Amino acid sequence: MDDKEKRMIIRAQNGDHYAFEQLVSNYDRQVLNLAYSIVGNIDDAQDIYQEALIAAYKALPKFKFKSSFFTWIYRIAVNKSITFKRKKLRTNTVSISQNDGNTFGVDHDLRLSHTDTPDLHSVNSELKYEIENAILKLSAKERMAFVLCHQQGHKIREAAELMECTSGTVKSYLFRAREKLKFHLKSYMES
Repeated sequence: MDDKEKRMIIRAQNGDHYAFEQLVSNYDRQVLNLAYSIVGNIDDAQDIYQEALIAAYKALPKFKFKSSFFTWIYRIAVNKSITFKRKKLRTNTVSISQNDGNTFGVDHDLRLSHTDTPDLHSVNSELKYEIENAILKLSAKERMAFVLCHQQGHKIREAAELMECTSGTVKSYLFRAREKLKFHLKSYMES
């Protein structure tokens, strides 16, 4: 974190709304894209973005300068997105939109080819739902590593910085996440 950003954070902590807006404007697109990649719906992503900003603003006085502002707000957005997704799945109101077959970065052998036939579309939708459900069964750290590396495309060292841990720890989280996903999606992998 450079001195300019540090001064801006201190100003924002002291109630300068403009300083907070400036800080957020540097990362707003990345935070919105993150939320969208997790929930797959722009309206929900915008709601999550707003929730993350409100949470960041309220928590700003507790910011300890142990990480960059970007890392801090990104973590808040990841947590808000995952919480939102969990609530949606719990109430069975998940809206699964048809996309290009991306299944949250899960190994290629879990992907189904895109086709317009109703039966395969139904299977694709069911698989996407099951994958989303399986991801929510991961621990918070495993989920965060998985989202950062497989959905957001961050390198392991970048994910380690965002998660404030070592690259080896991220690799461990990813390994456990993949093993758990394989277990939860075993019936799909066998068919």
